[in-house]
Amino acid sequence: MELKEIYKPIERDLVEVKEEIRRQLGEEDGLMKRVIEDIIESPGKLLRPTLALLAFSAGNNNRKDRSNIIKVASVIELIHTATLIHDDVIDETTLRRHRTNLHTKWGDKISVLFGDYLFSRSFTVLCQLGCPEIVCTLADTINLICEGELKQISRAYDWDLTEEDYLSIIEKKTASLFSFSCLCGGRLGKVEANEIEALVNFGLNFGIAFQMVDDCLDFVGDEKVMGKSLGSDLRKGKITLPLIYLLSSTPQEVRKKIVEFISSEQKETSIIIIKEMLQEYQIMHRCAKKIMQYMEKAKKEAKKIKNVNTRKSLIHICDYTLLNPAETFRGVNVL
Repeated sequence: MELKEIYKPIERDLVEVKEEIRRQLGEEDGLMKRVIEDIIESPGKLLRPTLALLAFSAGNNNRKDRSNIIKVASVIELIHTATLIHDDVIDETTLRRHRTNLHTKWGDKISVLFGDYLFSRSFTVLCQLGCPEIVCTLADTINLICEGELKQISRAYDWDLTEEDYLSIIEKKTASLFSFSCLCGGRLGKVEANEIEALVNFGLNFGIAFQMVDDCLDFVGDEKVMGKSLGSDLRKGKITLPLIYLLSSTPQEVRKKIVEFISSEQKETSIIIIKEMLQEYQIMHRCAKKIMQYMEKAKKEAKKIKNVNTRKSLIHICDYTLLNPAETFRGVNVL
């Protein structure tokens, strides 16, 4: 099922989210306005706002609540965009959403400050809603995102990073925002407590699986299809699931060579060699099994939601996330 079809039940709401983002950012002028136009003209899939809207739709809500969820969903996308801008600066990539990214076009200083501006703007919007619980939870979520990113950077080229360490990193840096999205939607939609718990767990498990897929595609994806720079994890020495499995699957002498390849200055050659080894040792098949485990956990939580349309949409999003990237694996049949 295509994403457009999955989004159909909340299509009108997503249009309003996009309009809200334009309103929130449309007051600036000069340089800020030109930077904002770059952001608005390259929108993403709005996956996190979609989860917030779907979670909201699972409850008994009214018009006032709906107005609030539109604003919160727009804030979630601003937060996500801010993290992407900062990531591109840190990773020194050049492409994002099929376009030259912000730091390549405007430089590091403007990009970092604009990411900060999106964070501060997000809190301004939420404070105006008078929802202190959501503001506090967002602050905690941003702390988790930063902790995850800092841990990943501090453990670069750490060949002893375990799968458990990796899961802790991606739960914080990626899954936490998915979980927050579901939590906000559930609370604003007056969803029952047990279902909010299921939504939060859905977001957490889905977010972990989502990041695993992304990390696999960084090795074997197609830049033209993905619309963003790939191979940045290996260039920066970030140890992700494919590399963890590769290092644990090879004899000691081969492991030593892998470490030497990645540590060398010839990064592009290293990437080619590592890709070949991933296929030789069938690492992507192993990664796929782990991805499926977490996606099945997410689906199990989705099935606890009483609202049929919400439940189906959440499950369809899981299936889309699994099936859509499979086309970009260049013949590596992993999903």
